[in-house]
Amino acid sequence: VSSKGVNASPQAAATDSWQFQLTPYLFIPTIRGRTGIGNLVIDTDASISDSDVELNFGFMATFEARKDKFVILTDLLYADLATERGNPGPFFSSTRASFKAFVLDPEVGYRILDNGEGAFVDVLGGIRYWNIDATLAFGAGILPATEASRSRGWVDGIVGLRGRAALSERWFLTGKADLGGGGSNFTYQLFGGVGFHVAKRVALIGGYRDLNVNYNKDGFLFDMSLHGPIFGLGFKF
Repeated sequence: VSSKGVNASPQAAATDSWQFQLTPYLFIPTIRGRTGIGNLVIDTDASISDSDVELNFGFMATFEARKDKFVILTDLLYADLATERGNPGPFFSSTRASFKAFVLDPEVGYRILDNGEGAFVDVLGGIRYWNIDATLAFGAGILPATEASRSRGWVDGIVGLRGRAALSERWFLTGKADLGGGGSNFTYQLFGGVGFHVAKRVALIGGYRDLNVNYNKDGFLFDMSLHGPIFGLGFKF
């Protein structure tokens, strides 16, 4: 046995090894903003819980890998949904906006603060990749029915902070904020929540998230805010 192995404390050994966490989560946002294809534009202000919003499929999860002060963090969101509104004005009898939205946030970070008692702050940098497949349909009114579809993908560079503070042995506060742009005009994200350790390696997390992007290029407009409650279940291994 080497002297390094004899002298290493259990805490140091754990810190020097990779630690992982997978957190599937449920995001129930209000979708507010504008989507446009060419000269066709639809204003949206609806929640996934509303009767006029259809959620066909959704998958959301984060994955974290950490070794000492180095952090790799990935957030994935996919949603296939549609919202419909009747009597938007004299020209059309109804509007329907359908979205397939894929958002991927791979980031790397460095732990700049860790008090060893459950409180830490990470500085993060990475990208946010968006892929939006949109279909806008207008029911016949004064004008005939019309429909347009378009897909667009882009990449934004982002920087941010993430932190956690222990309230007790089991309860903790957690939060994340980032902003950036490049492919879009501007994007930002805010998240704040509270967590509870139900077991040594399992935690329930609940909070509020605001994910915002403003993209308007080449006849495609996606100026949208997704904000609402979020609930997750984190597994450490």
